[in-house]
Amino acid sequence: MYSATGASSNLVYRLRLFALNFTTGLITVQRPLDREETAIHKLTVLASDGSSSPARATITINVTDVNDNAPNIDLRYIISPINGTVMLSEKDPINTKIALITVSDKDTDVNGKVICFIEKDVPFHLKAVYDNQYLLETSALLDYEGTKEYIFKIVASDSGKPSLNQTALVRVRLEDENDNPPIFTQPVIELAVMENNQRDMFLTTISATDEDSGRNAEIVYQLGPNASFFDLDRKTGVLTASRVFDREEQERFLFTVTARDNGTRALQILCVRESA
Repeated sequence: MYSATGASSNLVYRLRLFALNFTTGLITVQRPLDREETAIHKLTVLASDGSSSPARATITINVTDVNDNAPNIDLRYIISPINGTVMLSEKDPINTKIALITVSDKDTDVNGKVICFIEKDVPFHLKAVYDNQYLLETSALLDYEGTKEYIFKIVASDSGKPSLNQTALVRVRLEDENDNPPIFTQPVIELAVMENNQRDMFLTTISATDEDSGRNAEIVYQLGPNASFFDLDRKTGVLTASRVFDREEQERFLFTVTARDNGTRALQILCVRESA
């Protein structure tokens, strides 16, 4: 006759997982085992033929790992996100640190070996700092005018078969910097104007564009020297005559127009204007 012994609470727990045939001594598994909860089970089995000195044997059951746990990703931001989005300036240098990523897996051996990578091609990379830790950094200079926002996944994948993985979503939005000067659609303009004109006569509209956004792209226009015969609307770029032209007095005017944006670091460009 066979029986199991041990501390009462421990024995009850063991016998919930295993069954002992009291006649044959066969031990069978009663319920699914979880190596991550308990990796080794020990049972003490007594064999008795009715005598006062039963035989004793200790049974050690090692639970073999299977790949039943997906990796875990712990993402801790170095740059605090706003509503889940990291804000970066397009002037931030390469290797700007965004987050520290720690990966783990409850499985063991090859099933618990985790690799970490970015799912798609973006100007960011993962720099390994320890076996299970990575720094998320910028890998190239960022350009707001090229791409304003990046949304990508960081993937942690184990080496089990089949492989299990976990993902973390990262959102990065760029803030515009005043790094583009206004550009005139026509850098040199020539006009033929009849003399004896009316004052405030419309001559042309000067136009410039700016690839920046918001206030950085707001343009104001200004006349340069030698333009006393002309008026220029600072906002619209409309050029008008402020005086009556007299060809016999002056037949040619040459002056410049400046286009200036409203950025913190204002950028400007000159346009050469000729009027004959």
